[in-house]
Amino acid sequence: MNESLEPRPSVPRRGRFSLGQLMLFLTVVALVLGNVVSLLRLRKAESALAALRSESGYLSPTEDDSVAAIRAPSEQPLTYVFRVRVPEGSDWDYRLAYSTWLPKGKTQPDWYSMIAVRPGESVITIRIAEDPRDERWKISTLVRDSGGVRRMGTTLPEAHTTIFRASHDVISTGVAGGMVTLPIGQSLRRLDDRWLVGTESLLLSGDKPVNTDQIGVYAELQPVAR
Repeated sequence: MNESLEPRPSVPRRGRFSLGQLMLFLTVVALVLGNVVSLLRLRKAESALAALRSESGYLSPTEDDSVAAIRAPSEQPLTYVFRVRVPEGSDWDYRLAYSTWLPKGKTQPDWYSMIAVRPGESVITIRIAEDPRDERWKISTLVRDSGGVRRMGTTLPEAHTTIFRASHDVISTGVAGGMVTLPIGQSLRRLDDRWLVGTESLLLSGDKPVNTDQIGVYAELQPVAR
C-alpha cells in the first residue's frame, strides 16, 4: 500500500519563547530590578538626610514675615547650639541678649550684653566654660552666618561659676527640639535653663517674678526697630 506523501500540518510547540520574547522579558525584569534598587537607595538617602537635619538643626521653609529658630543637639556640657532665620528686607533688626542671672522679683534676666543677628540663617553657640587665656569662667556667644563669625563674652561672678561647676538639677524651657516660628517684631526666649540650688523654692511660670535670685543660662532673640 502506498503511503500518502502529503506533508503533515505542524503542531505549535508550547512553553517556548522566541528570541524577541526572551529579550522583552529580560528587559522588563531589568527595569523592575533597577526601580527597586533606585527606590531602596532613595529611602536610604532620605533617612540619612533626616538624620543629618536632626543633628544640625534644620529650618524648614517659612513665610517671609516670620522668624524661625530650632535648637540643635550638643554633646558638650554647658554648650547650647541654635539655628535661627531672620527674614530679609523687614523693618526690624534682631539681636541676641544673654545672661546667667534672673534677679528676685523680676520676669526678665539682667542682660549682660547683646550681639547682632543679621538677616538670613545663623548658627548661634552659647557656651559656659573656663577661658584658657586668663583661667576665668565666662559665658561666650558665637554667631556664624554667611558674612562671617562674631564673638562676645562676659566673665561670670564667682558665685555663678561655683554653681555651674557643681551638679544641680536644671529646669529647661525656651526653644525645645522642634522648630519655633513667630511674627517679625516679637521677642523669642530661646534659652531658659534654671539651676535649682539648695532648698530654695522656684516659681515655674515664666510670666511671674521669681521669689529668689535665679542662676541659669538665658538667651533671647530681641527685635530692634530700624
